[in-house]
This record gives sequence, structure tokens and C-alpha cells, in this order.
Amino acid sequence: MKFKNCIVKNVMAALALLLFGNISAQNARINIYPEIQNQVIKSIGANYCQATYAGHAWDAVGQATLEEFRPKYVRLALPLHFRDMDYEDYKGEKLVKHPTVISVLEAMKRMKEEYGAENFTISVWQVADALVENPGDDAQRRIKKDKYDEVIDMLEVFLLTAKNEYGVEVDYFSFNESDGGYQMIFSPEETIRFIKQAGERFRKAGLKTIFLWADTAQTKGTVEFATMIAADSTIWKFLGPLCFHSWWSENIPDSEFERIAGLAAAWEKEVWCSELGFDAMAWKIKGMNTTWDYGMRFAVISHRMMKYARVSVSLYWTWQNNYSIMSADTKVKYPSYYVTRHYTNYLNNGTRIIQSTSSDPEILAICGISPEGEQIIQVINRHKRPVTISIEGFGSVPDSIKMVTTTEKNLWKVEKRDGLSQQLDAESINTLIFR
Repeated sequence: MKFKNCIVKNVMAALALLLFGNISAQNARINIYPEIQNQVIKSIGANYCQATYAGHAWDAVGQATLEEFRPKYVRLALPLHFRDMDYEDYKGEKLVKHPTVISVLEAMKRMKEEYGAENFTISVWQVADALVENPGDDAQRRIKKDKYDEVIDMLEVFLLTAKNEYGVEVDYFSFNESDGGYQMIFSPEETIRFIKQAGERFRKAGLKTIFLWADTAQTKGTVEFATMIAADSTIWKFLGPLCFHSWWSENIPDSEFERIAGLAAAWEKEVWCSELGFDAMAWKIKGMNTTWDYGMRFAVISHRMMKYARVSVSLYWTWQNNYSIMSADTKVKYPSYYVTRHYTNYLNNGTRIIQSTSSDPEILAICGISPEGEQIIQVINRHKRPVTISIEGFGSVPDSIKMVTTTEKNLWKVEKRDGLSQQLDAESINTLIFR
């Protein structure tokens, strides 16, 4: 009986091996559909918002990322609240005399002239106590309706100074995460009222600045908030790209991101993720952003934004010394730095995303065609084992393949490969460039 059982087990094992192959080198199939073209990646840029936190707009990390990544699109913070000063001393035209505000203006000028930044977004996190209904609160602060013009005065003088004295025109403005009210809060009706007043004043002042549409705190709720804002057709001319932040979005289905892409397509708008990250509370865990876990999770959220929300402009949080991708002295590069390079180096500045599918939900694939005609496939292997992928959809085998791999033990490995079947390291981010 034991002998018979042994024969049966051996036969079953042989059949399993024949049918399913070696489990340690499981196969996955990547299908590419070049005829289905999605969004063009205009820019992978970043937030440079230290002025809100540190009182100055420039730091060593910011300079290093500007030098290396040369982002075309950037977002900066404009402080409208200074705890150490009486509001009367910085209201109106006095705002642009404040040292922190001057540092923002100087940073914008350097970004444009020295590093080639082309598109500028300015966001406000907080306004003076004198302008809000509830000055004793740190969150859920609501601007008094009769103070809208006073806030617009300060915005207008900043935008005109940037344009006329520093040579930088601001493309877009937003109140940061105003749907959530983590600092300032606006209902859809208040948002409409403010955009209507500010949009007309900006136009009359000769400014091109319009508004990010929504700039919400997270993925869920973006479609509803943005739709209610768009209910007033008189402000449509002042609305720019549909914009959201990707915080608290790791565990929601891909369909939530696709809803954002669908709304934007219906309105013929681009999709922007103006704060790209996965955990808004990461700052509470010392050293979290230095870890491999952080880098891998950042890669996955970046992938989902680009593939399912069809984001055209990603603004990473941040390329300064805040959730930083490198040490404050720039000498130590964290895993998220190398993850970032996969995107900035290979899926950036005019790359057209094309449709792709994966047979394995733990193998995440996104494909693009660069402006130079290179075919690019980025694949994230979330398995704790190597996986062999087969790539289908190319008309012929490319002449050469460059493969860049990032793992916990080897953060930047570059190899020459051949063929459309490739083995991926366990828990790895991989970019294959076909020439």
C-alpha cells in the first residue's frame, strides 16, 4: 500500500510539474497593444514646498534634484500666514517684502533660468488668522466671505511681482487639499465663489494663472468634489487639469483611479497628481522614507497613478528635505531615489503610454513609446521569488535590450539582454528599453 501511495504521489508531482512548471521560476505573460494609445507623459516633476515648513524655499536636496532631474513642471508653496508677525505688517502689497516670500520668488526664477522649469503651480496651505472664521483652529479653517478680495489682493501682488520683476508666470493656483480641510477648507460652493472672483481679477490684471481643478487630498472623493465644482459653467474657463493627491490610496481598487481618468476624458482635461505619495503620515515614523519598503510602495503607487488614473503630470512629494529621496547633505541616496530614476529617466517628457496587460496580478506592467521611438516596458515583480516574463505584442525581436533593475540588495543594476523572455529578480522594479 505504501509503495502504491508513493507511485501515486510521484505521478501527481510529475503532472503538476508538467502542467504548471517550476514554481520558483513561475511564468507571467505581458501583452502589449501599441494600437491602443493612452496619455502622453508631459512631465515627472515635484513639489518644492519647504517655504511652508522651514521659512525658506531652497535647500540642498532641492538643488540636487533640480540639477539631476531637470523637472519641467514644479509646484511651490506660498505662505500667507506668519505666526511671528502681525497681519497688518504683511497684508496686501507688503507680502512680497517678506523674506520667505522673496525666497519663493527667487527660487522660481532660478528654477526657470538655471534648470529649465517651464510650468509653475503655486499652492497655499494657510492664511492669516485675521482672514478666517475660526482663527483658534489649526485645521478646518474657513476664509470669511467678506475677506476673499483681501486674499486675492495678496495673490495678485505675488503673481504680478513674479511675472514683472522675476520673469516667471504662474500657470496654476490651488488651495492645498481644500476638500479635506487639513488646514484650509472650502465647500464646492465656496470654491466656485472664490474661483469666480479670483479668476476675473487675475484676467483683468493680465495674468494667465488659472486653477487646478480640485487638487483633492486623496483619490476617493475626487470625482464627486470636482463634479460639483464644475456645476457652474461660468468658471469653466478658469479650470485647468483635473488634479488630486494619491495619499491613502494603496488599498482602493484600480477602478477608483479609472473613474478619475474617465471624468477627465469626458471634459477633455489632463489628469495631474500634484502630490504623489502613499502615506501622508510617513513623517511620524522616523526613517521610514529611507527604507526599501517605502521605495517599493512608492513604485507601486507611481505605477497605478500612471496606468489607471492616466496621469500626465506627476509631482513627487517631495524633491526637497521632506519625505526626501536622499539625505539632507545629498550624499546618501535612498531606495525611493532609484525608484524615481526609473520614471524620470525612462517614462518622462513626451513618452506615450500604450495599453498593456499582465497575466499575473503581482506582476505590474506599464509600457510606453519615447519621443525617439524607443519601446519601454516597466515591470514591478511583487513576488518574493524570481519570475520569468514573456512579452508579446512586438512585431519583431528588437536589436538590443537594456534592462535596469532595482532591488533591495542592488539598487541600480544595468545589463544588456536579448529576447522577449526575461527573468525578473524577486521583489524588483525593472525597466526594459528596446532599441
